Amino acid sequence: MNYFEILGIPVGYKIDENAMLRSYLQKQAFVHPDINGEDSAESALLNEAYRTLRDPLERAQYILEIQGKYEDKLDPAFTIEGFALREKYEALSKKKEQEEFHRELSVRMAELFKILEVSEDNLEYFQRIYSRLRFMNSFLENIHS
Repeated sequence: MNYFEILGIPVGYKIDENAMLRSYLQKQAFVHPDINGEDSAESALLNEAYRTLRDPLERAQYILEIQGKYEDKLDPAFTIEGFALREKYEALSKKKEQEEFHRELSVRMAELFKILEVSEDNLEYFQRIYSRLRFMNSFLENIHS
């Protein structure tokens, strides 16, 4: 049983987050240890399913995993673009320029997330977009740490 089935929602990148939350809460009402008094592996599995599917990047990875198409590598076509992003950021000296760079990258990521919503029928393309998003997300996390 996959996480979509556990939460009772259709398999797909574009999901009804409110329906997912309602399902999660309804199911937790029966299996949560604080309610039923037992240590519940089912509750932990529900938590993991909900945590994974509510995060757009993790949801994309999970879809690729259950389809047998997940590859933990960067799209070679994006490698040069990735280096260019790093060089561009490293050349910025003013905080305001860095903030603008962050905003631009966030806008680009939002565009790519929208592309994921309509491209899961082509898993190879979906994987390439996911790979770019994962790189960009990691890049943003690194510059903020």
